[in-house]
Amino acid sequence: MAYVRKRTTKAGSVSTMLVEAYRDKNGHPRQRILANMHGEPDTLRALAKLAAMREALRQERDWLAQQAADASDWYAKNVEALSDEGAGLVRGKRKEYLQSLDAVEAKLSAIEREGATIKKHCTATPEEIQAAIREYKKRHHDAECLVLGMEFINGGHLKEAKAKLRRLRQ
Repeated sequence: MAYVRKRTTKAGSVSTMLVEAYRDKNGHPRQRILANMHGEPDTLRALAKLAAMREALRQERDWLAQQAADASDWYAKNVEALSDEGAGLVRGKRKEYLQSLDAVEAKLSAIEREGATIKKHCTATPEEIQAAIREYKKRHHDAECLVLGMEFINGGHLKEAKAKLRRLRQ
C-alpha cells in the first residue's frame, strides 16, 4: 500500500514522496520510494504540478531546439566570414544550447516516469485532474505576478514573494 511521506529539509522546505511499505528478505519493515511528489501534499496536486512542469519543459525544449538549429544554420552560412575566435563562440553557443536541451530532456523523462507512477495511485477522475492542473497554473501565475509587482515597486516583501514562487516551482 502506497502512502505519502512528508519531511522538512534542513533548508526548511517541505519534501514529499510517494512510498511503499514492504518487508525485506529477513522480515524487517522497509520503505521503497516510488516517486517524488515535489512538495505537494496529495497525489492529485502532485499530478497537476507535474503536468504543468511537463508543459513548460516541452516549450523550453522546443525553444532550445530552434535556437540550436538557428545557430547551426547561421554558422554554416557565415563560416568563411568568421574569425577563428568568432567561429569558436558560435560553436560554443550551439554546444550550450544542446547541453541545455539534454538537461531538459532528462527532466522531462523523470517527470513522465514520476507522473505515471503517481497516476497509478491517484483515485481522481480525469476531470478532477484537469481542474487541479488549471488551479496549479493559476496559483503559479499569481505568484509570478506578485514577484513581478514587487520588483516593479521595489517593496520590502520581494524576498518572501520570490520564496513563495520558488516553493511552487519545486
